[in-house]
Amino acid sequence: MAPRTDASSPSSSANGDSSSSPAKPAAAAAAAAAAAAAAAASTNDNGAETEELIMGYTHSQCVAALRSIEGPNSDVTCRHIFGHGNPDHRLSMLQKVTAVRILDYEKNKATLTPIDDLKSQAAEFHAAHGPILNLRTIVQSKSPSMCLAAEFKRASPSKGVINPSATASGQAVTYAESGASVISVLTEGRWFQGSLDDLRSARLATTTTTKGQSSSKYPRPAILRKEFVFGRYQIYEAAAHGADTILLIVAVTPADLLKVLIDTCREVGMEPLVEVHGQSELDVALNAGARVIGVNNRNLHTFQMDLATTDRTAEELTQRGIKFDHHSCSEEDDTIPEYVLCSLSGMSSPTDVDRYRQIGVGMCLIGESLMRAADPAAAIAGLCLDPADYEKKMMDTAASGGAYTAGTKIVKVCGITNAEDALVACRAHANLIGVIFAPKSKRCVTVEQATEVVRVVRDFGERSGRVDVAYPPTVDTMAPVQSLLVKARALEEATRRPLVVGVFQNQPAEFIREIVEKCGIDMVQLHGKEGMAAASRDICSVPALRAVDIETGHDGTGTVPSADAVQKILDAVTSDPAAILLDTSIKGNKEGGGTGVTFDWGIAEQLQNRGLPVIIAGGLKPDNVEEAVTTTRPWGIDVSSGVEQSPGKKSHEDVRKFVGGARDAAIEASKGF
Repeated sequence: MAPRTDASSPSSSANGDSSSSPAKPAAAAAAAAAAAAAAAASTNDNGAETEELIMGYTHSQCVAALRSIEGPNSDVTCRHIFGHGNPDHRLSMLQKVTAVRILDYEKNKATLTPIDDLKSQAAEFHAAHGPILNLRTIVQSKSPSMCLAAEFKRASPSKGVINPSATASGQAVTYAESGASVISVLTEGRWFQGSLDDLRSARLATTTTTKGQSSSKYPRPAILRKEFVFGRYQIYEAAAHGADTILLIVAVTPADLLKVLIDTCREVGMEPLVEVHGQSELDVALNAGARVIGVNNRNLHTFQMDLATTDRTAEELTQRGIKFDHHSCSEEDDTIPEYVLCSLSGMSSPTDVDRYRQIGVGMCLIGESLMRAADPAAAIAGLCLDPADYEKKMMDTAASGGAYTAGTKIVKVCGITNAEDALVACRAHANLIGVIFAPKSKRCVTVEQATEVVRVVRDFGERSGRVDVAYPPTVDTMAPVQSLLVKARALEEATRRPLVVGVFQNQPAEFIREIVEKCGIDMVQLHGKEGMAAASRDICSVPALRAVDIETGHDGTGTVPSADAVQKILDAVTSDPAAILLDTSIKGNKEGGGTGVTFDWGIAEQLQNRGLPVIIAGGLKPDNVEEAVTTTRPWGIDVSSGVEQSPGKKSHEDVRKFVGGARDAAIEASKGF
């Protein structure tokens, strides 16, 4: 398809005007489309080639749509775009969504409102409901607190349906009343189930007076149109529907077009949010004049999540001497940074927020977790946007000194030996996936097996690297029980995506560190006679669970008196481990673990009454997990042989029953607290 050149065109060519950017030569466009069609072709039942359909459009139509927004120097302006110049490239999901958006606007061009009319509508709207808010100003005004962009989306390509019955107006008001300073509204309809009506209703619902001024309840939040923008038309359209700002995604935008779009935003009074992922896209954004830079921690081509993407971008900006530090915004006006850095995906906890606060990020965008939350207001309060709130939360946790009563938060499925079983456990919502490296275990894995398990777990969690379990800096100065309580909270946050735990037994620290590095495991578990100090992060290179054997007989009787066992553990515990795991040890056996026998759960209950959260293992299975969770309310539970068909091979049905039963029982048990 050729670039749009009419006055009401959504794109009006790559540079915004038909006179300044001619169409790609027809021969080149045709060749590209033909190559794309060949790459996307498959064979039907009759042996004839058929082409992939994307929302009713062919793959080659989508390729041509993306080519239509390129300028004459695409080898230069599009070199940052995934697959550019590769005739065999298959479009990523981001590219498919953008292409379909271009084609839909083209298909509906006869019904589009002319740009001049959109400009008039925008002027009338903002005259009646208040002026456009500057995104950079809004974010920096929140310093030293983190600015929250709370997102409204009913669905997404990666997660499917999230909250189909939610209304933009109701959700936006809840967000604003709870402290969100920016409301992000998805307006793409096919994959995200959004619309321009959602944008307008969110804006009107959060406008507290006819002129959009602040009320005693909350200041008016800025409204962000989150869209797959390919032309100036969508910017004018956004302004006419009440938007204060709009998202521009560098990954699908030619460099010359990006500059046109940024300039157009500022022409209508908007400061756009310019999204990048990686250094090449950052270069394009800065060269185009971006001032509010959002880092998508998710690679939208592969859907892999890596929260360190924002950290790397902050470091790159710092090395270039580009000032963005959010902490500086509360100083005198002449020192306010010219740039704002935002983090746009993957966050759901106060630990995530504080992580980015420490490196000078000014805004975090959070969507899915808030859309799924039963109480979005409580979820926002729990983010601790104000650093004083976060510090208080950490101190309250550390100084609580009372019994642990929060119930079961962690479910670990151990003895995993293959990728299929690992994926089943992840899908069942297990937090920890255990792989065993102890040679005497029937479930001992090779480096190759463990590496494959790690790959599957990372893919499920949409991440490309090891998860960093972040502790507050004061954790090492606390008493052991207080330290382990704080670490337990941090581990809860980190295991929102499943982590892989390598289990070792009386093996050298050098070997453990080597396996951690080779396989990419996130944590370790020491299950021998290594002692507490051996479970330190400094020695293992990652956080470590420390197993403590509870000696009993073959039939589960003869356990050491619980009071003696509890005191012995409390006397021995140090702040080195990430958490304590209690497991059954059979009298006379040299090595613990893998017994299939339960111990006296009263020991776990008494330890938690003394403030120490623990994981219990040994003899757990789908038939008794409900009893364990409801009567003892342990912080975590660990299963291995109890969900097996044979050693090293899990029963998928039993894994689902165990994890699901534990979750259901935890909900029921919490009703009394």
